Amino acid sequence: MTQSEKFVYDLSRRSFFKLWTHLSPIGKKGKELCDCLIVCGDHIIIISVKEIEYKDTGDVTGFERWMKNAIDKSVSQILGAERWLDKQKIIKCRNGRTISIPTNPKFHRIAVALGGKGETPLKWGSFKGKFVHAFDELSIIPIFTFLDTITDFINFLSQSENIYKREDINIYFAGSGVEDLLALYISNNYSFDPIFKYDGSVSLMLDGNIWNSFSKSDEYLELKKTLEPSYFWDKLIDFFSDDLLTDGMFEFQSKKKTHNELAFIEMAKQPRWYRLNLGEALLEFMFAKEPRIASRLVEGYDNSIFVFLFGESANREQRANELLLRCYVARSLYKEHKIIVGISFDRPGTSEIGYSSEFVYLNMPDWSNIEQTKAKLIQKEFGFFKNPLKKMEF
Repeated sequence: MTQSEKFVYDLSRRSFFKLWTHLSPIGKKGKELCDCLIVCGDHIIIISVKEIEYKDTGDVTGFERWMKNAIDKSVSQILGAERWLDKQKIIKCRNGRTISIPTNPKFHRIAVALGGKGETPLKWGSFKGKFVHAFDELSIIPIFTFLDTITDFINFLSQSENIYKREDINIYFAGSGVEDLLALYISNNYSFDPIFKYDGSVSLMLDGNIWNSFSKSDEYLELKKTLEPSYFWDKLIDFFSDDLLTDGMFEFQSKKKTHNELAFIEMAKQPRWYRLNLGEALLEFMFAKEPRIASRLVEGYDNSIFVFLFGESANREQRANELLLRCYVARSLYKEHKIIVGISFDRPGTSEIGYSSEFVYLNMPDWSNIEQTKAKLIQKEFGFFKNPLKKMEF
């Protein structure tokens, strides 16, 4: 692993967690598939890294030579990896881990070209009918560190592709500049729509100055400060991922180890603003002045609900069963929410025998009248959910 590959892998791992970030997975005939692969839910991000020093020859020759070695070779590797992955169900990593490939994967392609130092315009867009995003050393750090959830990251990639495809919008990179797109995206409430909604053609020349100004603004600094509590949610994902990766997760009924990551994928899918709401709600619940309230519901992204439950590790079986029942009732109460994730644990500082956690994952798109009746009986008997669902506010 070169220093540039390690640099990109560390950025990816910090943004997308070690559970879904894979270094140099094995491809066709045992060769390296790509430099970094992120697989989370239906999404696959293929990253190829090249570090080529740009040498200014005084004419177009130096630029074309750099593009061929820094971008075009990465694109060839990425498109080859995509073709191979599209035919696989499971692939292997050199550390012994296996990666399950989703049935209908959504591919995202990233070429990381280091060595240009912002002196070369990036070739960004369609290659052989496939959209490839190109980042350099000036753009990759702000994009990977600010868009540090799988959903926020992919939404930015998708919206960038959409504006590129529009015939009435022309974007030119004068040296670096993808970070300028990020600044415009963030400052317009995570969208390009307010910028490109007007009639007529729009031309943008991007050279990095928009990002340089925005990243020093009070607006950006205040935004970063506001989002700080959301990283409590990230710590939870990372903490529980360690158990899954070290065979520390067990299926409750069979008591056998499991690698089922569906609950964690749903946690990872939450965008940064939702993580802020979830993190604050959980912290508030953990340290509530009225600890007699045992459970709380919080609305998540994309019609999901999270159910938090406090109970004692000394009564794990009872706590696990109660968590399942509460998740079941949550599905009945909020019919538009198809996915329910339950998390139960001890209230901090209360256990004398150690601490443990349970997870429930329910994906129930259909909800029959019989199931609704059962859930209402459970709710009536146990009096669940006296506290209301916490709604998102932005």
